Formats: sequence, structure tokens, C-alpha cells
Amino acid sequence: MSNKKQAQAEALKSILQQLSSGASVEDVREEFRKTFDTVEASEIAAAEAELIKTGTPIEEIQQLCNVHASLVEGSVEVIATDPVMGHPLTVFYKENDGLEEFLAGTYAEAKADFLSSKDNKLYLKALYELYKLDRHYSRKEQLMFPYLEKNGITAPPKVMWGKDDEIRGLIKQAIAKAEAGEYDEALFTEMESEVRGMIQKENEILKPMLVDNINDEGWKVIAQEGYQFGYAFIDGVEGVSPSDIKAWVKDEQDLDQRRGSNDIDLPSGYFNVHELEALLNTLPYDITFVNADDRVQYFSENEHRVFPRTRTVLGRLVEDCHPPKSLHVVDSIVKDFKSGKKDKEFFWIQKDGQFIMIRFYAIRDAEGKYLGVAEITEEISELRSLEGSKTLMPDN
Repeated sequence: MSNKKQAQAEALKSILQQLSSGASVEDVREEFRKTFDTVEASEIAAAEAELIKTGTPIEEIQQLCNVHASLVEGSVEVIATDPVMGHPLTVFYKENDGLEEFLAGTYAEAKADFLSSKDNKLYLKALYELYKLDRHYSRKEQLMFPYLEKNGITAPPKVMWGKDDEIRGLIKQAIAKAEAGEYDEALFTEMESEVRGMIQKENEILKPMLVDNINDEGWKVIAQEGYQFGYAFIDGVEGVSPSDIKAWVKDEQDLDQRRGSNDIDLPSGYFNVHELEALLNTLPYDITFVNADDRVQYFSENEHRVFPRTRTVLGRLVEDCHPPKSLHVVDSIVKDFKSGKKDKEFFWIQKDGQFIMIRFYAIRDAEGKYLGVAEITEEISELRSLEGSKTLMPDN
């Protein structure tokens, strides 16, 4: 880092610390303007990272997030990017354009109607539409943030994710109020302000980070996986429909994800043999794979198997692996899988105090070609006894 950039980072860190200690935006605004003609998003990232390193809780930085944005509004060098039809970056920022139009139009009209008529139907519909922001935020958090984190940019994603969750919570609160017929002006105003604030943060702070840290290979992965989360506020927008996204992906060269000569490359990642073996043997169920020729090709070697299995079974015909009394059932399952009549079949037994679930799945490739059968065996007594909830989120 150059001396100038280091000095700027230290100055910005000092300003943020003053804010954290209770200074108002106006107290530090002039200092900010004297120190910075313009500020790059990377400097904000560096300052936030330093605050975290020195012990400032992420939750506290989260609370300062809007103040930071207010200070840098208009000072950040907003980069311009040429829109590319179907490119995930284009889609992401077109969603923000669509969101702003929605807030100024449909949403504002529905809110005004609720205020004047006390009829909550239109406003509730608008709020549920607004919650589609979850799709936009989830794609950002699950598909884009990992690339920033890989490049050492960890503070901004954590802070922004926290703000996303605050906004999700505010929209849910607004829905609850509207459902009860209560017009809560303070809540609705705060929610709208936070939503618009995140648009600014994404446009001015996040965008340059994405451009600098995600290469063509990464954008293709994001485009391929984005459908799992869905899209919002792009209906009728030229160049960013799901078909545009598919066309962009199709036009790109295939990803070369091979990491080493002995790696097993998969569309969603890769393993070396040692990792794959450990993973399969760690899963809490027994796996057996019978290939298209009806021969046992693989089984996992868990520490505590439900049923014993020895390596002498490898290459053996599946019909030779079962007692005569159950052979007709196995034969029927395989025939139904091969014909396409069925894709799965489940059985369960109780034995020696155990409740054992046995699941059979037909394995087919993307074109539907039959490749074999997977048998998954699991002892589920503990699962059957679960009650209530245990979540990753702390209890309030």
C-alpha cells in the first residue's frame, strides 16, 4: 500500500472510530471532506477490516454502516461498467434499478392507499413483492461474497450480510403490522430507508469490489447457479431475463476447474481421491452403488455400518447378494428403475432396538440414461425422537 493510501486508510479508520465513540455525522463530515477528495471502496473495506482486527464487534460496525454510507455518499468513485446482456453483474444492478422504480411507483401507491382507505390488501401485496429482495440478497451472499472472501476481503461481506438480515427482519415486521391493519409510519419509513440505503451501498461500495475480485470464470459459476435463488424486479427489463442469462453462459467457454492431474473434476467443484473417500465414509449412512450391469461397484466403509459389507462383494451380481426370499423384490426394483417406471423405493425395519431406513434410488445422467442403483441405509431412531427446533440462530 502506498504512503498516501496508508494515510487515507488510517484517517478513515480514525473517523469511523470517532463515530463508534458517539460523534455525530456532522462532527466528522468536515474532517472527512478535508481528508478525502474521493475515496475508493477498497479503502472502506480496509478500514472496516482494521476495526474488526482491533476488537470492534461486527455488530457495532453494522450499526455504523448507514453513517459510513452517509459520509461517503457522492465521494466514492462509482465505476461505470458496460452492460452485457445476461451477465450476472448486469442482472444484479438492473435489479436495483427495478427496485427503485417499484418503490417510487407500485409500492408508494399501495402505501398511500393503505393510509387513506385503511384497506391493507394492496399494501400487503406490495410488501410481499418487496420481500423478493431476499433473492437478490441471497445471490449476493451465497454466490458473490465467497469470491471477495477468497481474496481476503472479509469485513464488508460480514457487515453487509448483517444489514441484509436487518432489512429482511424489517420487511417481515412491516408485513405483520400490515396484516394486523396497523399503519406504523416509523417502521415503514425505517424499512424503506434501509432498503434504499442498501441500493447505495451496493452501487457505490460493493460494485468495484465485485469487478476487481471476480474473473470471467467466477461470473460464469454465478450465472450458472443464480437460478437456485431466483431474481427480482427485472420483469420486462431487456437483457436480464433468465433466457438472457442462459444465453450468456452458453456463449462462454467451458470452465477449466481441474486443480491437479489426479483430481476428480465435477461441475460444482472437485475432490482428490483421499478427500472423496473420507467424505463418503463420514456421512451418517451406508452407501452402496450397483452399476448398470447389476454388479456391486462401490460401498462406503463407515466406522459403524448398519449391515456388514466386505470387499469380496465388489464385482458381484446384486442378485447374488440377497437371500432367495427377497430376491424377487430386488429384481422388481431394478427392473422398474431400468424401465423408468420408478425412481426410488423405500423400506424400513425394526431390529434389535434400531429403526433402520433403507432407500433405493435410480441413478441417471442428465440425458436420463440409467447408470445404476444407489442403496442408502441409515439408522434413524435418534431422528425420529427429535422435537421442537435447534437452529444456527441464537435464541432471543
